[in-house]
Amino acid sequence: MRRLLSLARLIAFVALFTLAAGFALFVREARSLGPDPAAAAAGVVVLTGGGGRVATGVELLQAGRAGRLLISGVNPGSPPADIAAAAGAPASVFECCVDIGVEASNTAGNALEITAWARERGYTAILVVTSDYHMPRALLELNAAAPELQLIAHGVRAPGPLSSPSQGRRWLLEYFKYAAVFVRERAAGRTRAGRASAQAPPA
Repeated sequence: MRRLLSLARLIAFVALFTLAAGFALFVREARSLGPDPAAAAAGVVVLTGGGGRVATGVELLQAGRAGRLLISGVNPGSPPADIAAAAGAPASVFECCVDIGVEASNTAGNALEITAWARERGYTAILVVTSDYHMPRALLELNAAAPELQLIAHGVRAPGPLSSPSQGRRWLLEYFKYAAVFVRERAAGRTRAGRASAQAPPA
């Protein structure tokens, strides 16, 4: 019985250490996928769901870093004028150069919506805007949906996992989701390296 208890303690310690180390490396990876001050592409896409994402996409568009913007995962009941006002952009910018995607309800759906948009317009490279903690998983899903696309990460910095218990839970949950998608993609042989795609899940 003592040997079994000792073995159980050892297994629990190893599991906790692996989780902690993996999570720390995930946070480092997410933070490395922040804004790219020099990057530009034909199109920029925003995955909705976090503060500052749409405004960042609009800023890139207005700065000439991309020629057109897709906002993916918008609530169908949200008028474009309201989205423009919330992003601090003139309505003329939305009328000219912004597309609103309302089909996606999760990250995998975002990837399909973005892929269809990019292929329809013949884009070979896009700027990807989402919160930094969400970026690794978003890139994995986009890589799976459109391996031919060059994905240029432009993460919006979010509060860190140590800033509050709620943020800690958000980051930890995102790590588990990312690890699950990574395992799926590794099994399918679809992961790839580089700044524009997510790295192996630190585990």
